[in-house]
Amino acid sequence: MKKLSVIIITVIFMCLTVLTVSAANEWDIYDYSRFDNSTYIYDIGGHLSVDLEKYNVILKQMKSDYDITYTFFIVDDYPIIYDDDTVWDLAAVMREKVGYSRDYISVVITTGPFERDFAVYTLGQGQQVMNDSYVDGMWEAIFEYLKKDDWDGALETFVDLAVKMTDSYIYDTPSVKDESGNIIYYINEKNIPVLNIILFGGIVGLVVSLIAVFAELAKHKPVKTATNADYYVREENVRMNIVQDQYSRSNEVRVKVRDSSSGGGGGGGRSGGSSFGGGSSGSSGGGRSGRF
Repeated sequence: MKKLSVIIITVIFMCLTVLTVSAANEWDIYDYSRFDNSTYIYDIGGHLSVDLEKYNVILKQMKSDYDITYTFFIVDDYPIIYDDDTVWDLAAVMREKVGYSRDYISVVITTGPFERDFAVYTLGQGQQVMNDSYVDGMWEAIFEYLKKDDWDGALETFVDLAVKMTDSYIYDTPSVKDESGNIIYYINEKNIPVLNIILFGGIVGLVVSLIAVFAELAKHKPVKTATNADYYVREENVRMNIVQDQYSRSNEVRVKVRDSSSGGGGGGGRSGGSSFGGGSSGSSGGGRSGRF
């Protein structure tokens, strides 16, 4: 009996050791050689029924148009996902291991017998395009399809919103609309009522102030300002030999001569300048992950 207890304890210890090593080295034990950075959609497990080559061409053209890499992965042979944040880490590692650019927007979906997770991951210019509101909007729109096992709908929604949100950033529009008609605001829609209240209060205050000013002005009679000294001489009661205007104040305006060689500001994009800002937004990336 004692010998059996020792064997059981030993087996448990070995299992825990294996799990610890697997967790520590999970990024390295996975086979990334099947992926190539010239392909932008991978479906490991055969969940998608749409023409993958068609969508791969679309994402390739988007990379050419926007200089951002967009990818979509479904992986069902990945080691155990220990928590829903791990799929976000996988998306970051996937970009690095496969060799995609640092300007990056990706959706990674992992499936398994016990848990299913997915993440929206952004980096560099992709992180500038996808602020928290747009990340949440894309994640929730894709989630609605994944929870119904509509893999094709998830891919189509990703491609549709990726284009719209990138254009929204470049042309500085306040929102986009997903294929279901839901509006996704660049500024979180939860804050819009607060902004409206502030704006309404400011307008009301301005109107009240203008009414008070005009009411006060109406109480005063207008006074005509004379332009020469003769105005002040009435009925020839005063004889003046010399009439001369004397100004007690003067205004001087100076205008700086601009150098014709100096350029003006650029245009386009919420960050100003070119279509995108000058540098990457953060080094670790942004996004959101969760289970479906």
